[in-house]
Amino acid sequence: MSPQITKPNRHVAVLAFPFSTHAAPLLTITHRLAVASPTTHFSFFNTSKSNTTILSSTLYDKLPNLNVHDVWDGVPEGYVFVGKHQEDIELFMNAAVGSFREGIQAAEAETGRKVSCLVTDGFFWFGAEMAEEMQGVDWLPFWTGGPNSLSIHVYTDLIRTIVGVGGKLSGREDECINFIPGMNQVRVRDLPEGVVFGNLDSLFSRMLHQTGQVLHKSAAVFVNSFEEFNPSITKDLKSKFKKFLNIGPFILTSPPPSQIDKFHCLPFLDVQSPASVAYISFGTVTTPPEVELVAIAEALESSKVPFIWSLKETLVSKLPNGFLANTKSHGTVLLGIHSQTKTQTKALQRNQQYHYLANK
Repeated sequence: MSPQITKPNRHVAVLAFPFSTHAAPLLTITHRLAVASPTTHFSFFNTSKSNTTILSSTLYDKLPNLNVHDVWDGVPEGYVFVGKHQEDIELFMNAAVGSFREGIQAAEAETGRKVSCLVTDGFFWFGAEMAEEMQGVDWLPFWTGGPNSLSIHVYTDLIRTIVGVGGKLSGREDECINFIPGMNQVRVRDLPEGVVFGNLDSLFSRMLHQTGQVLHKSAAVFVNSFEEFNPSITKDLKSKFKKFLNIGPFILTSPPPSQIDKFHCLPFLDVQSPASVAYISFGTVTTPPEVELVAIAEALESSKVPFIWSLKETLVSKLPNGFLANTKSHGTVLLGIHSQTKTQTKALQRNQQYHYLANK
């Protein structure tokens, strides 16, 4: 039996980012902590839509010390979406601080316990300020990706100072950012959009930049990774934060419920050689430009590299004519991302260790 933590009257507020696959792993962590610490109360805050999705697709035992709360998604009554890129995310983020504050106040009144610890998605830079305002409350941000992307956002200001941004990058795209520990083989062109190129004033660019600037204020940063993944980056990040905790990978520690493999990708993996399969996924939020989708498709078709591509159904029409038929002998396309976690789990369990191209 797992050891139990006994600290009476503790109340942990957990703030989830309701898009992509951020909320589900954070709820999994919260559930585990609630089991390990039955005298601590946990209040999990997320939008109604996201809560409905993750609670219907994941099996959780109902616990007396864990309550799931709905917060406003930021969409005004009667609002008509105009098709703006990431419009729903922007609306949510504009209202997030106020929505979470109201939710926390209601949960404190309901439980009779003041919040003593604030756990948030790593995107929520405002967690630092909220914790300070609550006085005596520790802030613990959770980074759903690996240490590589986290390190880039922590060092964004330094990267911009050394290599420049936008037009000042001309001719430096193939330089490696070897001035950051563990990044000696990462080229400037490999950096995520919004760091030194692209729209630096976009919602995500500003959000991640602000996050990187305030993470040092946290009591601990925990990530979905393991120390051996990149020892150099792990060592460096440990020196940046009060505590840096690797608690993953969730793919192995939290296997998903059994699902029907309607795309037959698991038998496909079973007959492939180790480290031979390319896995491509950009999640539910990011959508690459059509020219990039076509380039990926053409490369997969011409190279004959075995692949699994988790793709939104709405993007199939953007693929080159004949792509699905021409690649069916060496590749599988999963329509939608619902099968992606099970595929990753199966691959790792079989020591597949496939190459993963994603938006992290």
